[in-house]
Amino acid sequence: MLTELYRYALDKGLAAQPGFKPKRVKAYVLLSASGEFLGIHTREKDAPAVYAPDIGAAANGTRYCNPLIEKAKIPLGMVEDPKGDQNVPTKHDFFLSMLDDGGDCEPAFSVVAQALRDGATVQTIEQALALHKLKGGDPIGFMVDGVPLEASSRYLPWWTKFRAMFLPEEADVLPRCLITGERKPAMATVPKVSGLMFVGGHTAGDAFLCFDKDAFQSYGFKKSANAPVSEEAMTAVNAALTDLIAKAPVLGNAKLVHWYSSGISEEEDLLPILLEGEWDDGVDSEPDDEEEKSALQAAKALISSIENGTRPERLHARYYIMPLSGANGRMMVRLWQEGSYEDLYYNIKQWFEDLSLISWNGQGRAKPPKLKALGTRLLKPGGDPKKVWSRMDDELPNLLQRLLSAILNGTALPDEIPARALRWIRSSLLESDEEKRTVPFDIETLAFQLLKAWLCRRQRMRGDEHPMEATCNQETTRDVAYYCGQLMAVYVAIQRKAMPEVGVGVAERYYTAASANPAFAMGKLAQLSQHHLGKLDPGLAYYFESKISEITVKIGNRKIPVVMNMEQQTEFALGYYQQRAVLYAPKEK
Repeated sequence: MLTELYRYALDKGLAAQPGFKPKRVKAYVLLSASGEFLGIHTREKDAPAVYAPDIGAAANGTRYCNPLIEKAKIPLGMVEDPKGDQNVPTKHDFFLSMLDDGGDCEPAFSVVAQALRDGATVQTIEQALALHKLKGGDPIGFMVDGVPLEASSRYLPWWTKFRAMFLPEEADVLPRCLITGERKPAMATVPKVSGLMFVGGHTAGDAFLCFDKDAFQSYGFKKSANAPVSEEAMTAVNAALTDLIAKAPVLGNAKLVHWYSSGISEEEDLLPILLEGEWDDGVDSEPDDEEEKSALQAAKALISSIENGTRPERLHARYYIMPLSGANGRMMVRLWQEGSYEDLYYNIKQWFEDLSLISWNGQGRAKPPKLKALGTRLLKPGGDPKKVWSRMDDELPNLLQRLLSAILNGTALPDEIPARALRWIRSSLLESDEEKRTVPFDIETLAFQLLKAWLCRRQRMRGDEHPMEATCNQETTRDVAYYCGQLMAVYVAIQRKAMPEVGVGVAERYYTAASANPAFAMGKLAQLSQHHLGKLDPGLAYYFESKISEITVKIGNRKIPVVMNMEQQTEFALGYYQQRAVLYAPKEK
């Protein structure tokens, strides 16, 4: 894991010089060469981070701070809260002392120090920051004659010497770096990486390697001596993490960090078609899947080129997936998954095939959904529909990670998937408040796609000859539960044609009972259908009677189950959905 991150940093040119760290700067204080205040230059929210000197964990204490870029209150000496900012004066003095110390190498340091010691100038700067709605806790930098202090190279010799005071003394025998294998001084503590604040991370960042309990120590070693890493190698690893975290999507309260070993272009990246995009209700009758097609086609072309030998260098291309979340200043690795790009392509392709399902209106296939959209059908019933994303982070973090792992490995989906999807279907049918429904039940697709994917994998791994198809299954070898679901769809359609004004009909009253205990419910539904058929014109009644006859012939003399297990309930639900889609489809002229 560490080695792959280190290689990524080297391949991308991210290996920063030791003692530097990427920092987000909200604004720069502009000064002339003579120290005159010229104004404030604010940066866009998505502006790239800048690399600047960093003293590491020492800046979190009571005496020290980072040079050049810090919270505005420290260089300006702003005490906004007497209790919370009691260390600001000490840190302010240290900030100025660093500028004085480095002023011999970089004259711009002295210009900034002079301006910060002038009370009138500091007051003007504070007022200008307030006009731009910047607070004391916002990180700022300084520009002299339009050049940021951190952009200079003249202060580097001073910085190399100055930062040595924060480094541990070298041991007589140097440990071997866990990342590079070289014998070099090991870091006592690893610098923290920002970017996980929205998934439980700390505002000051989170450490990738840490040891804080006796159980994590061995042979009497303390802290990171148990896993020694050199500063150069860990700086590169942290640079890779910073880059990957910044562009990683969120899934299940974790940042889904992923990358490839080599040679995979952005167009050939397959993970976005699974993850990117938050809302997709899957109800479009015409699938808008150009993104999926282009990515899969690019991947297929790459696999073909590898197999025919035109691009053999890609043969060993591998993917790495590592969901990360924060936990009290430490990074939590939720999953570590690696494998060949070829396997990734075939497994994702298989996932979309398993999800493939006829559209609710019988016209084409339903839209391939993203994982986040599918996750909405795994939530507990009820709750605020406007807070589904936060609820997913609270309720589904582990389940979504297991679902992702099953997709990537082409294995069976967790049994919790159909249990939750079936519960969502039953709850949606019983929900009387339309505003609480994410989507009208009659055009629901996502829950049934989850059921089909789970069932297809279960049947395929069992060696079934006829796994569930995307459209109405014509075989007579399906479980009786499937045909009971089809009958249920026909009975619902008959009632709605005969009594369209009824709000709570057969589906709402009997679906739950029929899907769990069909032997008791189907007889009652058959009797009701005869009553409803009598209200239809003869031609339409004949059409529905022929549909009922077709389905009952497939059941034959097999018994309708008294109680259905989860797989049978899934068959029932898919039979209901697919038959309903056939009935909704426009009639051929």
